[in-house]
Amino acid sequence: MAEISLDLIGRRLDAIQTELREFKFAVDVDRRDSVSWRTNFVLEVGEKLATFELRIDNRLAQMDEKLGQVEVKLDERLGQLGDRLTGIETLLRQLLAK
Repeated sequence: MAEISLDLIGRRLDAIQTELREFKFAVDVDRRDSVSWRTNFVLEVGEKLATFELRIDNRLAQMDEKLGQVEVKLDERLGQLGDRLTGIETLLRQLLAK
């Protein structure tokens, strides 16, 4: 009876070793998959950030261009206002001189 028990224990140990090898294989596969998943995730996030940064840069360039246009128009208007003020000043001097 002792031989049967030892034989049974031996088979059970072999089965446990097989299960452990399969478990180790599955863990290795999961580890490789997680590394791959993590790498893909990092690449995807990097791509999204680069795209976002490019959009922001384009928006800032557009705003800078619009601000430049506003500045030119403002300078023109201020120049016109200066000319008008000079004209009014001239008229006032002429009126005061009479």
